[in-house]
Amino acid sequence: MTMRITGLASGLDTESIITELTKVESKKVDKIKSDQKKHDMKLDKWKELNKKVVDFYNKTLSNLRFDSSYIKKTTSVSNSDAVSVTTASTAMNSNQTMSVNKLASSAYLTGKKLTASEGDSVRNTTTLESLSGFSSTENAPSDENLNGKIRIRFGQLPDPPQVNDQGQIIDNREYIDIQLEGTETVAQAIEKFKTAKSESGLGVNASFDATQGRVYMSASSSGAEDSFSIDYSFSDARAISALGLDYEAGDGAVYQSGSDAEITLNGVDYTSKNNTFEINGLTITAKQVAENISLQTADDTSGIYDMVKNFLSEYNDLIGEMYTLYNADDAKEYDILTKEQKDEMTDDEIEDWNKKIEESLLAKDPTIFRVMSEMKNIMMNTYDLGEIDESTGKEVKTSMWSFRIATLGYFESEEGDRAKWHIHGDEDDEKTSGKEDRLKAMIEKDPELVRNFFKNISKDMYSKLGDLMKSTDFSSAYTLYEDKQMKKQVDTYKTQLKEAQDKLGAMEDKYYDKFAQMEKAMTKLNEQTNSLAGMLGTG
Repeated sequence: MTMRITGLASGLDTESIITELTKVESKKVDKIKSDQKKHDMKLDKWKELNKKVVDFYNKTLSNLRFDSSYIKKTTSVSNSDAVSVTTASTAMNSNQTMSVNKLASSAYLTGKKLTASEGDSVRNTTTLESLSGFSSTENAPSDENLNGKIRIRFGQLPDPPQVNDQGQIIDNREYIDIQLEGTETVAQAIEKFKTAKSESGLGVNASFDATQGRVYMSASSSGAEDSFSIDYSFSDARAISALGLDYEAGDGAVYQSGSDAEITLNGVDYTSKNNTFEINGLTITAKQVAENISLQTADDTSGIYDMVKNFLSEYNDLIGEMYTLYNADDAKEYDILTKEQKDEMTDDEIEDWNKKIEESLLAKDPTIFRVMSEMKNIMMNTYDLGEIDESTGKEVKTSMWSFRIATLGYFESEEGDRAKWHIHGDEDDEKTSGKEDRLKAMIEKDPELVRNFFKNISKDMYSKLGDLMKSTDFSSAYTLYEDKQMKKQVDTYKTQLKEAQDKLGAMEDKYYDKFAQMEKAMTKLNEQTNSLAGMLGTG
């Protein structure tokens, strides 16, 4: 920034004078800045609205076009404490019986209480060589490769097991080897157990409870397949005993193998490693052993009802927001406040001013009007779907009113809510909850008619919104507004602002130069006057 010192000779407030002289150009700069900011805000507002429309288009409308979205099933269970069931649309309507014979469990090993060779309590910091028997030469393995090693196998041997020509059991199960040197602390040894993984990533959970003085181990998941056991043939018995893991000795360590869950459904036995069974469209989760459980699968009319209700709710939210944006008060005379203007206003006044600008950004926008009109027209569509008027016996066109879904009357709602649709009898709708629920009755009586109507409505609206969001020279794909054009306008504002600022700067420089020349002339005149006065005074 150029530092200017003015008015020394003339005594004039040169800066204020120049500010007044350039006020017109300065206002032009402020106006472009304001328009630029409002344009950016409008672009952001459009992005926000467009995302909501695209979400409605891609999710709700897209799904409702297909029969599969309307096929809802539910299964009632006679003993919900023992079993829970999730029902897929592919499940058959049926009555079935089942029993839970056994729940899945994880393999679990509780070690015996550890003792140190000196009789001290065992802590996390106690070294393994301090534990009773770890470093003893008695019972040392003949194979040096087994010194300090503990091998843990995963899964269970087949019954009967395979044997080789020498009659030895063939064990191809995955395993992990934990090599203990003796210098590790108990905590470090536990960490080795926890981090060891088999070829496919199997492992065990392990911990040491210093209060109880015991090591605990469990399988990472339930079921026989992920069960674990110590392979004594490839382990150092001293290491196993010192850590209190020798459950075969029967002197305090307790081991429980993992097992699968078992159920019987319609006389057929099924097993699962994690208490969950997926059978013919049903996901059955066993929770406790029980017999004589009945499962009844049927069409879920409430699911279809909720789907229609959700569609209307999303539509109403979208059309309501568009209405609010379109019908907002015009605020063209409200420019973005400059710093000087803000200094003269209260915080509340500034907030109100900015709110009026933000609310008016899409007021009377023709694109919003076009989208609203198309959506409202489609909701008024009627279709020939074979609906019969019960009073006349004649075929009639199916519409929203066939299901007693309607907009509210002129005196029943605010202006902004008159384009929203309400289900008569909807218990969550305070406006229509007391009326007959025709939609629910129609779903139970003729679900195909309901399905076909909303399929047609969603297809038509999906198609129309798709057309409105097609890529053009002015807009990108999946975009309602002219985003390409608006982005070009951003660059135009930048150019206009630079030109206006350059013009303002040049005008200021011109005036400062002229005042500088005036100051220089006045300084020279003052010098001559003072010199003449001095001469006259001397005479």
